[in-house]
Amino acid sequence: MNELAFEIPRRLNDPPRVFWWDLDVSLLISAAALAGMITGFFTSGLVLGLLLAALYADAKSGKHPAYALHLIYWHLPAAVTALKRTPPSFLREMAG
Repeated sequence: MNELAFEIPRRLNDPPRVFWWDLDVSLLISAAALAGMITGFFTSGLVLGLLLAALYADAKSGKHPAYALHLIYWHLPAAVTALKRTPPSFLREMAG
């Protein structure tokens, strides 16, 4: 057997990827392309998705891998996040 037939991953904790993008970045592209396809402007939706993905990837570079979850927690209402063990994000000062 050829030694190059099996590739051993170097890091086990890498986030899931689609081609060369992280999963959250590729979901932005897919969502914008799907919205463009529904409205009849697939090419415009795809270009907009690529632009949004590039801006988002640039914003999250060098930050925590769960950066999207942090944004969701801080900027969406508590009813959307449905986190049970964390206080609502509008409570900025903790007692104790």
